[in-house]
Amino acid sequence: MFKLQVKDVLENTYFQSAEVVAGEDGLLRIVKWAHVIEIIQVDNFLAGDELVLTTGISLQHRLEDFIFFVESLIQKNCAALCIEYGTSIQAIPEVIVALANRHSFPIIVFHDTVPFVRITQDLHSQIMNQQYLMISTLESYSQTLNKNALLGQTAEDILQNMYNELKTQIIFSIKGREPIFFPNMSHNKRQQLLTIKKTASVLKHEPIFIFDQHYADLSLYREDGRFSEFELLILDRTATALAQLLMREFYIEEKKDIEDATILADWIDQKLSKEEIYKFIVAHHSNYHFSSGAVFILASPNAVSKVQEDIVYSKLYYRNLFEQNGFIPFLFERKSYVIFILLHTKDSKASRELLNTLVSSLQKTDFYKKQMVQGYQVAIGKVIADVKEIPKSYQTALETLYICSKVQTTSYFYDDLHLYHLIYKLQMQVNLQEVIQDYLQPVIEYDKKYNSKLLETLQVYLQTNGSKQQTANQLFIVRQTLYHRLHKLESLLGENFMKGHNRITLEFMLLANSLIEEKS
Repeated sequence: MFKLQVKDVLENTYFQSAEVVAGEDGLLRIVKWAHVIEIIQVDNFLAGDELVLTTGISLQHRLEDFIFFVESLIQKNCAALCIEYGTSIQAIPEVIVALANRHSFPIIVFHDTVPFVRITQDLHSQIMNQQYLMISTLESYSQTLNKNALLGQTAEDILQNMYNELKTQIIFSIKGREPIFFPNMSHNKRQQLLTIKKTASVLKHEPIFIFDQHYADLSLYREDGRFSEFELLILDRTATALAQLLMREFYIEEKKDIEDATILADWIDQKLSKEEIYKFIVAHHSNYHFSSGAVFILASPNAVSKVQEDIVYSKLYYRNLFEQNGFIPFLFERKSYVIFILLHTKDSKASRELLNTLVSSLQKTDFYKKQMVQGYQVAIGKVIADVKEIPKSYQTALETLYICSKVQTTSYFYDDLHLYHLIYKLQMQVNLQEVIQDYLQPVIEYDKKYNSKLLETLQVYLQTNGSKQQTANQLFIVRQTLYHRLHKLESLLGENFMKGHNRITLEFMLLANSLIEEKS
């Protein structure tokens, strides 16, 4: 539709005596203009997709010139070459035929004299009429999209309209969700399409951005890879309509979140009864049967440009991620935190495993890496088996967030930071700084006085289970320097500092010190 192909040109009145002598596989090439050329150097005259007409007056003397001319047309992605047999050329050399066949580049010959001017006039009129009709159809399509938007159309409705217009395979994929194929395809065919590289000629992609973030993709698939200008324009218009729809859906969801925020805040602050909690859940998910849950916190940095837009997109991103993994997320904002209450129908153990998988895959994404560089933090509280225990999961998530802000950990799960949580609770009960000073004061004071690194050496030495080689390697020092430091540690902590309870106590005190000391 709205594209003139080489095969269509052959139906023109002036092509009655024409014969395709090479490149028949390229008859589906698109023709955007017709051009008469009687010189060999074509670089400055062609932009691509032209049907080139010639009498061959410049090609009759040297085969090398003929080859150069055809190669130039192929490189310029011309649609086809039409040659009039006459006094200049009476046959196409075999080497030219072979070259055209290799590149599926049609060569058409006229056995009778034809008026090139009339041909170009006819083809240009046809092209211009198609352009006008294309613009009219495109305008009508855009108006239909706008009209349907007011009637509350869904993404499926938009894709149906697009398919009605193009009759081409459509793929719509939102990050964190299963792609939608329109029309639907078998699982095997879906997987085959998803493995095709985005740069492949059989696919055309239009990215969809929300708040300057790449959120979704709309794609067209054609086996022949020959996409018309009309198809690409429809792709662009549809992607814009889908972006507007997604934004509208998000703001509806956002409004609902604001309305729910008071109830959710009361829930985590232990102000709701179990009956009130279930009533709230069932109002949103009538068939839901609770089995487990947890609280996920996203903490935003204090100073990031466009932080509000980032938060809005983050809420959208994480909500989709959790839903994709089977969780029902309720979320609201409190100060610089976005708090997600995650519910699941699976038991606590299965939910924890799902969260593990989810976080592992999340950490590999560019989105997550960018957030961490900007200063965002995440934490997951204790996985619970009773909706009344959600406040406990929230408190443990806050503890985990505090710990992760103080020390480098390999996990954001409350259940993985046992010793740190013990230290945190001890800190609430006793002056832990005084206890730490009792054990580490000599080393800390020595470091301050002599600007040495005994405390760091002690920490690495304990972490490597007393391996002198590993400790020296990690500290980037020679063995002799390490021996000197260890000798000094023995004089400050006692000769048996690496034995039994002494070692366990020192390890605990070092963890406590890393948690309660202020970051510079």
